[in-house]
Amino acid sequence: MKLTEHPTSEPDQVWVLSLDTFQMPADDVIKELEALTWLPGAEYPVMSHISARQGVTNWGASSSFMEFVLEMSSSGLGGVATLAVSAAVKELYSKLRGRSQGDHWGDVISEETAVAVAKQRIASQYGVEGDSLTLSRSETDAANRSFHFAFSHPDGRSFGAEVGILKDAPTCMRIWRQVAPE
Repeated sequence: MKLTEHPTSEPDQVWVLSLDTFQMPADDVIKELEALTWLPGAEYPVMSHISARQGVTNWGASSSFMEFVLEMSSSGLGGVATLAVSAAVKELYSKLRGRSQGDHWGDVISEETAVAVAKQRIASQYGVEGDSLTLSRSETDAANRSFHFAFSHPDGRSFGAEVGILKDAPTCMRIWRQVAPE
């Protein structure tokens, strides 16, 4: 899920959930994503776009994937609405995690692995090289088995990431960017 000012601009915030062996029809996932666009008490849904794609790879190893992307306008969302969207996303992700299996990583992933996952996700969404990101802050949340990172980039932008274990698989749960003040 991406929160963005305009469809052509970089997202303000991205929620990513990577799952293996997912057991839910694509139409059901799309309906769940559509429900996120209706804020409590709203007369109309938030401006949004949902896309889905799937593929099968038979090149050395067989695998398939399915990707769903919900882009929602952050324009006009106040702090309360943004919190409501975040809470709804967490609830949906919890529901989706319950219908999947992940690769086994044990109870804890290393900070090094979590940093690598975060850099890869930031690079994929914001057009920066992962190697150009400098870790400026790291916090560990042992209770939730997650890490919170802040990164700086040579162009002045800052990025953040929350990486945690979902069904024993490391995944980047949320990334965001902050533009340097002019």
